[in-house]
Amino acid sequence: MRMKKHPLFSILLMTGVAVGLVLPVAASEIQPMDTLKDRIDKGLALLNDTPCRTPACRLRQERHLWQLLHESFDFFTMSRLVLASRWYDFTPEQQMTFVHEFAEFLRRSYLPELLEKYSGEQVEYVRQEQVSSTKAHVDVVVLWRARRIPITAKMIRREGTWKIYDVSSLGISAMQNYRAQFRWLLQQETPARVIEILKSIQGPAFAG
Repeated sequence: MRMKKHPLFSILLMTGVAVGLVLPVAASEIQPMDTLKDRIDKGLALLNDTPCRTPACRLRQERHLWQLLHESFDFFTMSRLVLASRWYDFTPEQQMTFVHEFAEFLRRSYLPELLEKYSGEQVEYVRQEQVSSTKAHVDVVVLWRARRIPITAKMIRREGTWKIYDVSSLGISAMQNYRAQFRWLLQQETPARVIEILKSIQGPAFAG
């Protein structure tokens, strides 16, 4: 088995979508699209800053970006979506470990590409749909390599802050993609072994 990166994350991260900073207004007043636009604007400003030319500078930039990314994605919800009903096969301790290791897997998979390949991509905002009091979908179009790519950012509100828990394009969900791959893996391995596999991944994909 080979678990591959999902291209939607690469495109979305290159726009700076996942760079999360706190808006200077009451959380109850923040709309999902406003939150997303604020994050994109600040992410683009950071990515367009003076490029790093030394390994030490690049490492500092990567750490800073990851801190911001970690504040912007709901890795707990993402992990539950990925594992689906198999979530309950994990002990509470294993569940929290999986959340951490899945986040680290995404960091190793996408952050280097974000830093290396971002080249001025821009975003157009289309609409937002309030699915419930705590969930919303924000439709955007990413202008990427002379292409217009429609993307829906699925967001959830936790403690007054909107965070991304999935991205989809043309009906294809990144989390559903990973769910299918983990379903296969869990048919072959125990939860403990799945966690060990995640810990061992050093690149953008792994073979199983």
